[in-house]
Amino acid sequence: MSPRPGQESRFRRHGGRSWSQEIETTAAALCTRMEVIRARPLPAEVSEAERTAILDGVKILVGAALDAARGEDPEYRTLRSWWRGTSIEAAFRKSHQAEAELARLYDPHEVAAEELPTVARIDVALNRDDPVRAEARRLLSMPPGAQKRALLSKLIQVGHEAVDGSHARLRNFRNVLLTASWCIAVLVLAFSAVVIVNPGAVPFCFEPGLAPGADGIAVACPTGDDDGQLPAPLDVVVVGLLGLLGGALSAAVSIRNLKGTATPYDVPIALALLKVPAGALMALGALIAIRGEFIPGLSALDSQEQILAYALVFGYAQQLLTGLIDRQAQGLLNAVPSKDAAQDRPQLSVTTRQEALA
Repeated sequence: MSPRPGQESRFRRHGGRSWSQEIETTAAALCTRMEVIRARPLPAEVSEAERTAILDGVKILVGAALDAARGEDPEYRTLRSWWRGTSIEAAFRKSHQAEAELARLYDPHEVAAEELPTVARIDVALNRDDPVRAEARRLLSMPPGAQKRALLSKLIQVGHEAVDGSHARLRNFRNVLLTASWCIAVLVLAFSAVVIVNPGAVPFCFEPGLAPGADGIAVACPTGDDDGQLPAPLDVVVVGLLGLLGGALSAAVSIRNLKGTATPYDVPIALALLKVPAGALMALGALIAIRGEFIPGLSALDSQEQILAYALVFGYAQQLLTGLIDRQAQGLLNAVPSKDAAQDRPQLSVTTRQEALA
């Protein structure tokens, strides 16, 4: 199953991705385990024809997983495959199924070594009330034999399917974030273009000198303040840029608090990208609301400096909304089983095994 001469992973040629390297490592380990199983005596209650059929099937699955990791089948198309996750999901699902099928040929020592990681994966990946979790605990107390190997194989399959499903949900969530970011950016750009052409249509200027009891500057705009100041095309650009800066600052702060992920989908990056155009949208909308006296307690702003400061602050304030999305993202990330020591997970220790054997 190693690459033929001149054939190497498409991802390795372009700098590689951790997930494709993980698939290649898993495939190599499965191939080694297949050779070991082929060279030793048959397990109890397994015929030669059955072993040959299982090993041939596993070989096909491993080859298909490698083809997916190399971007050959399904063929990797940069944008579409990245968006749909076709290569990633095909590679992981096929390698996981190969692992589950091979468990039918394990000897008692291999079954004992594999059962605890399998039960741990089931505990983390499945819902609390899922009956498969009870079957997983029963696996620990079963005597060695064909029935235990069959149950182990099924539990490996179910656990990996749950993990693969979590990865698919992460990919969908990332795509929603990126779509929202793109839509907000396009709307902000379209709105800005209209205002640049006709600054008076949506003015960002204030007239503090006309307010009761007010004195000083007669007209304050984002690009200047003077008695004869008029709305300018660059007003909306200045406000939008300050909103972008506020959103970028919010993204930097939120990434510091967001846990990383070992999944192949870059959800934290998508979250950060959402905050930047959302900051511009928030700044523009907030200044329009203040000018229309829609926000209680906020009257006409007194100077150019105040307008600029408010635009920056409101750009950062989009965190009040996107912070809810951050928590949703962290919940999805926590639902994916990981070897990260900081991940929340149910306790599964030697005590659990002893209780099962009692």
